[in-house]
Amino acid sequence: MEFIDWAWERHHNEWSWYIRPLILITFCMAAWHRRFIWTILIGLFFPVSAVVFPAPSIPKVFVVEFLAAERELLEAMTVTQLLVFVSLVVAFLSALAMAFWRRSILWGLLVANLGGAVKMTFGIIAWGETGLTALAPTLVTALVFNLAIGYFLWSRVSSTD
Repeated sequence: MEFIDWAWERHHNEWSWYIRPLILITFCMAAWHRRFIWTILIGLFFPVSAVVFPAPSIPKVFVVEFLAAERELLEAMTVTQLLVFVSLVVAFLSALAMAFWRRSILWGLLVANLGGAVKMTFGIIAWGETGLTALAPTLVTALVFNLAIGYFLWSRVSSTD
């Protein structure tokens, strides 16, 4: 339990929430360029990204409340439920990688935005007002990701003129 507590404290650092768009963009770029090993490694970095920043000296109350609800949910899961949850995350990342691997920007945007919407909706349904804590990081992720992909698409179209 010592490692889990250490990791959970570090996850209270909001930077681990706000670097997600950079990881997503890098993940999609690796898939777009068909770099299989890089796509896998960056996909594996998603859970690790929660602990790369130091634990905040004074975590924000809303972050503590949200992560307490999230931890309670995770700890209440049976092994089967946990495997289903992990499988859903892997399915999301696989669908996203596949969309960009096949060079389908529109499918990639659809998968990414649908994934964010499902995550937000689940958080609000499961935790009510506490679930709204993830709204800002999720919207920032969506905004940065969509702008980056939009710029990429625009640069490809304008370079063919």
